[in-house]
Amino acid sequence: MKTAALVLGLTLVAGSSPAYASAHSDFTKSFPLGTLKTFAFQEQRRISREPLANNDIWANDVRTAIREDLSRQGFTEVTDGHPDVYVAFYVGLEDRYDLEPFAYGAPVFHHRRWWGWPGGYDVWAVPYTQSTLILDLIDAKTNQLVWRGYDNDTLNAGNPEKTLDSAVDHVLSRLTHDVKKSHAEVL
Repeated sequence: MKTAALVLGLTLVAGSSPAYASAHSDFTKSFPLGTLKTFAFQEQRRISREPLANNDIWANDVRTAIREDLSRQGFTEVTDGHPDVYVAFYVGLEDRYDLEPFAYGAPVFHHRRWWGWPGGYDVWAVPYTQSTLILDLIDAKTNQLVWRGYDNDTLNAGNPEKTLDSAVDHVLSRLTHDVKKSHAEVL
């Protein structure tokens, strides 16, 4: 029975997802987000540790996903240098461990008399890569940050395009929410 519990516990750890996507955002309360109609991508210099600095494919995938999502929300990309906002984005990767405590452990020798299960618990560490996408909207007139959204998600190295697209979708859904909230606060 105890062996079956150990096998079941290992199966649950191996099959579980270590991190859960979570999108958050914040915005300047006095800025009328609902008036924004046009955008352009801000030129960015990236540090060498940022994954997008060395991977133009990922950077282009993120840019394309942002462009498509903003277009669906009614924004227009301008190339003449006079947008309402500039868009900047960053991606960070960090190796993490999901720690799973179990109310059982490996059998041990107690008091020089017998083998048995300890009364404590065991902890299993499951490695994963956490990615964070940060998306900024910067007022083109004042060069001030007016909205920031970010998403923590697990980057699937086998299909990073899908993961990054999903992160962009999560973040920009927060923009839709914040535009409505901003409009309600103005009224």
